[in-house]
Amino acid sequence: MRTLKHMLMLLLLVSTNWAIDSEGLLRSGNQCYEQGDYPQAVEEYEKILRGDMESAVLHYNLGCAYFNLEKYGKAILHFEKASQLSPRDDDIAHNLRYAKLFLKDRFDIPEPMPLVQWIRDMWYGLSIYELKRLELIVLTLLVLVIILHQFVLRDRGIRTLQPVLISLSVIFILVGGWLWNRVLDGKEQTAILLVSQAEISSAPVSGSSTLFVIHEGTSGKILNTTDSWYEIRLPDGKTGWIPHEAVGTY
Repeated sequence: MRTLKHMLMLLLLVSTNWAIDSEGLLRSGNQCYEQGDYPQAVEEYEKILRGDMESAVLHYNLGCAYFNLEKYGKAILHFEKASQLSPRDDDIAHNLRYAKLFLKDRFDIPEPMPLVQWIRDMWYGLSIYELKRLELIVLTLLVLVIILHQFVLRDRGIRTLQPVLISLSVIFILVGGWLWNRVLDGKEQTAILLVSQAEISSAPVSGSSTLFVIHEGTSGKILNTTDSWYEIRLPDGKTGWIPHEAVGTY
């Protein structure tokens, strides 16, 4: 547990909703966790989530509590959500990898080439929130340089500022494209099985034929959705339908 050194994150929770004592609930949840009362810790953390407030720390704590209850599907779900909010956190990444060791379903997926993995790690190394801040910083610098050129240096600064303007413009476009692509990626949801096992059906209809069975913690990309069913694709390429209530999404 590493909640104490992240207590400043509570400000994000407390400031958004006066009706819920987020600080008190998180403190209470932490105390329950430290005392080994994991069900009560989960209840305290979930109350915060029900108030539409979340943070990487909160999802990390929930993942740890669920892991100790051997509810690996929910543990992985919250570790994944924590990773989305804080993609460079080593503790989150370690616990996510460790929790996946307890899954029953294994997929023989070839490891990507080192260069491909490096590019992927760099591409997802910043959260969407961080990319938005970076885009805003670059835009601010670009506007300041334009103002400096137009109203301060004028003709004298053309040779000096032109390379800076070009560089900032290129960076702004690249970061904007990066952000836009990540936003589109974020619309592709993943489903994680939260129950012990589930049958994957051939159609989004009760009583349809069973294609195969998956076990708790197994995840798949959501391809289509109806009012009650998700069509998912597993890492090995298999597809099928599963009821909404059997999975959590991120």
